[in-house]
Order: sequence, then C-alpha cells, then structure tokens
Amino acid sequence: MKKNLLEWSVFAASILLLLGLIGYLAVKSVSYKDTPPDLRVSIAASTDSLQRNIYKLELVNKGAQTAENITIEVTLEENGEEVEKTEALFPQAPTQSLEEAWITFRAQRVPGQKLKVHILGYNRP
Repeated sequence: MKKNLLEWSVFAASILLLLGLIGYLAVKSVSYKDTPPDLRVSIAASTDSLQRNIYKLELVNKGAQTAENITIEVTLEENGEEVEKTEALFPQAPTQSLEEAWITFRAQRVPGQKLKVHILGYNRP
C-alpha cells in the first residue's frame, strides 16, 4: 500500500513536533535550578469612601517556585514607635505572579507615619 503526500506530511510534522518536545525537555532538565520563591512586597496608600487608614499590598513572586500560605506582617510606626500591627495572608503565589491584598489600621492616618513590611513565612508545595 502506497502512502500519499498528505500522510507523509502528517508523519513528518509529527516527527518534528516529537523531536522538538524531546529537545525542549532535555534542555529544561539540564538547566533546571531548584531555587526558592523570590517574594517581593510593595505597599501603597489607598482611599475608600469611609476615609479609613487603608493600604494596598502587592506581592510579586519573581522566583522559579510557587509559594503557599504566605504571611506578611505590616507594622505602623509613628515618631519611631510602633502603633499597630496587622497581617495579610496570601493562599498562593505562583511563579511570576502578582497578588493583591488590602490592609487597614484602626489608628487614623496622620503625617509622618511609616510602614514596615516583613514576610513572616511561606510553604513550598
């Protein structure tokens, strides 16, 4: 039984796709590095209709691994003294992702307040 041009074309495309996939996986297996998540937090003041002391947190994972159950502590300081602490929890931060959360403080916003952000911990799945 003789194969026609369409059958040979599909066969050739399948072989090329299979070889490309094997090559890609070979390169990835050689260059793989087991690095931990690279978590970075930024914080910005936000406003709402109730005029609360509210801030937006942005958590970026620039690492090659996913992080789970991330706990971030934010401390509000006034005149060098700690006024209040709060925490934000992120269930997951996949690699190269941006996650957002908002935190509020009971203390009123006044000029000269400073925020300190600290990542308390996370799990690797």
